[in-house]
Order: sequence, then structure tokens, then C-alpha cells
Amino acid sequence: MMFQDASFELSAGTPEQLPDGDLPEIVFSGRSNVGKSSLINRLVNRKALARVSATPGKTGTINFYRLDRCRLVDLPGYG
Repeated sequence: MMFQDASFELSAGTPEQLPDGDLPEIVFSGRSNVGKSSLINRLVNRKALARVSATPGKTGTINFYRLDRCRLVDLPGYG
């Protein structure tokens, strides 16, 4: 499944910064440097929507990407 019209919505570092729960969310969680951000870029057919790095641990905040009827959520890696 490919998603269209994706855009960066916000980065949240504290609970107060989280968006309202008005849309369903697809959450990407996993160990550091396994390709969560790369998978998001592939799903939306964009090379640089989600920032990608070869260095583990670069996603330090929760990143939200807005689609037509849902959000993609990129969580920081662990381990």
C-alpha cells in the first residue's frame, strides 16, 4: 500500500506537544538503526520526508507525518 499526500506534521518531545487524537495512527517502533524512517519514506514514495541517518539514535523525538485519513508516527529507536 502506498500513501499519497504525506507531509511532516510535528515533532513531540514532551506529552504536552502531542497532537490531538483525532486521526488513526500507524506507529513504527523498533531498535535503533533498523530502518523505521526509511520504511516511512518508502511507503509515501518520497526520499526525504522522514530524516534518515546511518548513525543509530538520530530520531530523538516522536515525529508525526500527516496523511489524508491517518498519521504515521516514527518513534525513537531503543537498544
